[in-house]
Amino acid sequence: MTYEELENKLKKFLNKPKKVALIGVGSEFRGDDYVGMEICKRLKGKIPTKVAIIESGTSPENFTGKLRRIKPSHIIIIDAADMNEQPGTIRIVDSSNIDGLSISTHRIPLSLFINYLEKNMDVSIVLIGIQPKSKVFGEPLSPDLEKAVAYLSKVLKKVLHEV
Repeated sequence: MTYEELENKLKKFLNKPKKVALIGVGSEFRGDDYVGMEICKRLKGKIPTKVAIIESGTSPENFTGKLRRIKPSHIIIIDAADMNEQPGTIRIVDSSNIDGLSISTHRIPLSLFINYLEKNMDVSIVLIGIQPKSKVFGEPLSPDLEKAVAYLSKVLKKVLHEV
């Protein structure tokens, strides 16, 4: 996905947001699975205050209370997702298409978490999936995922300042 395509898709999704929640998902102990959390860490203090950053680890469901208090109009979830692509490939996945992805390091399936939020909150949700190279315990982010982190962080910072 080109920079312009990614930027345009995010801008289309973030049509007049009142409040945005950016949720980074993953395990810091499992290599590339940490990608969502790393992006959130890099964006802290660099995006508008109407964007709440949540580093959820492997249990985003533990943050439903916080999300209800924040009352976001839009939620962006960033996570490693096995999409049978080249490592570092970034895809925006509509919440209705999430069931086909392999996201296995979480306590409950991400699709259940998203379904719960959609049924209990007035919110639009999108998942940004990034193809991991390795989720081996104890390894750092791979070079391919380091590039994806830098790239997506840059796009999100720009888009979130413009909407």
